[in-house]
Amino acid sequence: MPLGLRRLCQLLVVGVCYAGSEELTARVWQPSRPDFQLPELSEARADLKSKPSFGIALAGGGMRGLALGHGVIRTLRDAGLLDKARYLSVTSGSVWLGLPLYYQSLDSVEDYLGQTLPLQNMTPEALVDKAGTGLRRLAHFRKYPKGHKGPEEARRLRGHERESEEESEASGIWEGLLGCPADEGWCACIVERFQPGSLHGLYSTLAAYAFLHPFELAGRSSTHCHESQLDRMKVKFGKGKTIYTAKDVSRKFPFLLSQSAIIAPYTGLNQTDPLVFFPLEQTPLYTGTFPGYNATDVHRGVGDVLVEPFAWSSQPRSPWTNFSNGDELRMEVSRSLLNVGDLATWAGTATSYIADFQIRTWADKIPKCLIAEGEKLLPHASLWSPLALDSQGVPLTHEEAVGDAGVYDDIGHIPLLRRRIEKIAIFTSGAIHNDLCEMTYLLAAWGQPGCLNPPNPPGASNPKMKAGTLTVFEPSEFPDFWSQVTEAWRANETAVFKGRYSVVDNEVLGIQGGWQVDIVWNVVFPSKTFRSSLPSKTAEMLSGWFPTEFAADMTNRFEMSAASQYASWFTQRSTLDLIRQMLAETSAEKLFV
Repeated sequence: MPLGLRRLCQLLVVGVCYAGSEELTARVWQPSRPDFQLPELSEARADLKSKPSFGIALAGGGMRGLALGHGVIRTLRDAGLLDKARYLSVTSGSVWLGLPLYYQSLDSVEDYLGQTLPLQNMTPEALVDKAGTGLRRLAHFRKYPKGHKGPEEARRLRGHERESEEESEASGIWEGLLGCPADEGWCACIVERFQPGSLHGLYSTLAAYAFLHPFELAGRSSTHCHESQLDRMKVKFGKGKTIYTAKDVSRKFPFLLSQSAIIAPYTGLNQTDPLVFFPLEQTPLYTGTFPGYNATDVHRGVGDVLVEPFAWSSQPRSPWTNFSNGDELRMEVSRSLLNVGDLATWAGTATSYIADFQIRTWADKIPKCLIAEGEKLLPHASLWSPLALDSQGVPLTHEEAVGDAGVYDDIGHIPLLRRRIEKIAIFTSGAIHNDLCEMTYLLAAWGQPGCLNPPNPPGASNPKMKAGTLTVFEPSEFPDFWSQVTEAWRANETAVFKGRYSVVDNEVLGIQGGWQVDIVWNVVFPSKTFRSSLPSKTAEMLSGWFPTEFAADMTNRFEMSAASQYASWFTQRSTLDLIRQMLAETSAEKLFV
């Protein structure tokens, strides 16, 4: 058995055999309280207040998002612009870039990001051999596409062995004896009650094996924190705990943000029942949901609470009374049977796009029993909110499915707008196979309908979502924005342009409108200029719609490195000057005032 696969099996076996919980205290914050301040601004990263109100958003897209983001970050850092940003927002696939970039200690930042190559030097061999370690260490993926007659290919990560659970269902039990809700169905009811959810950590384990283990960032029951909290965490956990630290201060990085979704798995399965989700944020300092969703409005209270990452999935043990934001609350933290640490949970939760199955039209035909069975293999978390308390004032805990933010967003702009960041550089590549209709998240942000079949409603990224759920920009300003996108698309080039846009209220996402934001847009399309300047061998090996591959199609390091270099190329060529202009305008306006 290959060493890597043997190591994965060992992780799975250890995970299945181990389970436990511990009672401890963790810091909590309630965003709706008058004394609330963003934790990163009030203490850990007070230096952010002196930086421009500037954020960078890297979109998702699986390996495409990781690879393009790799080149963007390299180029912004080389230009001295990364250090000027307050926030870096990563979503879905770009989370696999962000976590190692901030947490790994094996390589220098320069080695991790690698160098930008001249176009004429981008031979297949140079792209693979001179890529930064952020790509080279992903040795589970092929070096080159199938059929390339070059150096010996690296072994490809073809799949993962999965442990199957033994069923402990009792046969012959009638539906009525189980107390099944009428809309759940007897089979789903049995699965929910009699099959333990011990494989909820499976996806996170596999994601960690592929994207964190190469950087030595996965370890059983390990945790993570911001570097400002490391001494405190060492005192709390003692010497036996592995703690990975986000090194944004020492590396002069922006503060890291990512987003996921809390999902109600049985919603969105018919036209009268819209898809229900709640936005979730993860950072090195805290995890949680900013908006509050009162229990009178939804089936259970969700949100209006932030918790330190190690205690996010937990059960409170003390009342929610007489505390100030940032104080510690006593709680019980349980570890999944399958766990390779809290950083792995972050990487898995934020990228589990399969958990967003309700957005697909074929999901309507899935029996509820099969949904219940599938939920046993998808990430879940124990959630609670100060909006739902028991008779003793202790928050009530309930388990919910959690997954990729792709159920509502794949761009990364939402956490930045929630913080009222005035200047943003957005890098998004959602036009799969160069199809404008695939840019559902971009259209939804402007309150526009989609053009897929069936079409999604205005302001919704999929047909299952209620109209207007994702609208954050003034829809009347869309035509000018869209004309610049389509002009570049027709010219076979990436669209790079700057504009000022009005932000509108969005209660679902926790965004307050009534202000304007400056954005440098980078809407990624195939480029005839880039392709025509490459060595002929390299150009021949890239698909006609490169780099707008489907999320799972970029399966070798040659393509990943080519996408990274493409991102550096258009960022150097067009984006840097626009960002500098945008930041200079901000400074000039403040001086004038």
